[in-house]
Amino acid sequence: MDADARASAEAAEKQWDDTSAPSVDMSELGGPFEGPEKLLELWFAPNVDALPECQRAMAERGVRLGGRLGLRRVPKSTWEGMLDLVKCKILSVETSAEVDAYLLSESSMFVYPHKLILKTCGTTTLLFGLDRLLRIAKATLFDEEALSLQASSVSSTMIANAVAGDADCKILGGCVRHCFYSRKSFMFPEKQQGPHRDWMLETRFLDQYFDHGAAYTVGKMNGNHWLLYMAQGVDMEAETEAKKEAELELQSTSAPAIARRSLPDTDLTLEILMTELSPKACEPFFFDAKDSTNIESAHKLGRDVSAKLGLSSLFADTQLDAFAFEPCGYSANALVSATPHHSAGYWTVHVTPEEASSYASFETNVHLDCDGAIQDAHTHVTNVPELVSRVVDIFRPGNFTLTLFISMDHADSAAQLRSLELPHYTKSDRILYEFEGYELLFLSFHRRMTLN
Repeated sequence: MDADARASAEAAEKQWDDTSAPSVDMSELGGPFEGPEKLLELWFAPNVDALPECQRAMAERGVRLGGRLGLRRVPKSTWEGMLDLVKCKILSVETSAEVDAYLLSESSMFVYPHKLILKTCGTTTLLFGLDRLLRIAKATLFDEEALSLQASSVSSTMIANAVAGDADCKILGGCVRHCFYSRKSFMFPEKQQGPHRDWMLETRFLDQYFDHGAAYTVGKMNGNHWLLYMAQGVDMEAETEAKKEAELELQSTSAPAIARRSLPDTDLTLEILMTELSPKACEPFFFDAKDSTNIESAHKLGRDVSAKLGLSSLFADTQLDAFAFEPCGYSANALVSATPHHSAGYWTVHVTPEEASSYASFETNVHLDCDGAIQDAHTHVTNVPELVSRVVDIFRPGNFTLTLFISMDHADSAAQLRSLELPHYTKSDRILYEFEGYELLFLSFHRRMTLN
């Protein structure tokens, strides 16, 4: 970590340290690993074509830019500096035409031209990276010097100069169109650091940057629950109506299909958060040190496990990046190409198999039909119930929660999922929230019988 990053991290730690808490650093003590992740999603534009550099090229030269744009021009070394503040490292990167998928030592990061998703587990300090992340985004997406560059990568020196400058928190937050921060309730909250020790501290931290932020608790306060913070920088109701009108206009004319890329992207995130995994399901995620002697062998072992369990065959035409941790643990990112059954997107899986704190998470933004029967005969999943069933069968959790967060223009397609039923499981909660421009479905299940 460089001197500036270290000083920034130490200052943030001091500001958000609870002086009434025990002085011992719980993160340095032994014990079980905290599997549930912190998840941050930031949108800086509704789609790629709405980025300032793309709008300028269209207005001045009448051309539509291609290649690596927006945040994808940020050098890897710059992201590494930001992740030092979060206390995690980049293990590997997979790229597609739309996104860069970073597999981290503690979970994942997905970088699109116009948005970024950062997910970290354990005692990582995700929010301590927010200020640096916003400065990087502001310098890359909105500063005149960056917009004038035609190179595929923005100068790391230029970004470093912008990061070192003064900027009010609210000015930085004003660059963000939508902010979503969420997490499951922690198993071991006493081990967390800084604002992550308490949900209200996390909320207060985010309120420094965003006006009109709103924090929610979904589910049982004395049981499994899910926490969400949202801040919107636009009028979502007006945007939803404008999007519907634009779609109708395109359908009624002979406008080329490429014109659809000027519409705001449909936002969908499905998470399956599983605890108390069956011992048998955990066995494949314990590894012998001799089988993962270096990073290449750890990746190969991760790919082998993915294939054996059926994770790599969930979707067709998938770029998989998987990693086996010694002595136990597993992470994977996958980039999925579009087919007639679903959109393009990503999925990511992270597994903590220790008996005292077993946990697995599955997340995807691939848009599948929510209606449809569970079909075991299909090689690849064709609908959301089938996907949920396939994932749950792999890990066989004692308890799991499902969250589907979807933009309101497609919320009707999720209605069938509200009545989801799975063999051997009882639904204990079904909660539906309607936010400005979004709908959230929260389902909680517990197994009716114990599995080995």
